[in-house]
Amino acid sequence: MNKFWPCPVEEMEDRGSFISQPLLPDNVAMLVPSQQRSLYAVIAQNLKDVEALIAQLDLGVGVAASGRALVRDLYVQCRKQREILEAALRLKLE
Repeated sequence: MNKFWPCPVEEMEDRGSFISQPLLPDNVAMLVPSQQRSLYAVIAQNLKDVEALIAQLDLGVGVAASGRALVRDLYVQCRKQREILEAALRLKLE
């Protein structure tokens, strides 16, 4: 039975392994290509996200008086978007 023994530390710098690479900075992430999702799945995810945003807005948002109109418009547009996404899900999209 073969057992794994790590290489000596002296050899680590000469090896091109992933382990010997420095860690990425906090503001850098590995990009993984997204899988092709169906249109139905994308719309369903968007509906879920819009509903979460509406729920957050329903709980209340602390904003200065100058930003109230913007938050109100955001709320109205989210509700319209929810209606449109719900109607789109009722269609048989391919």
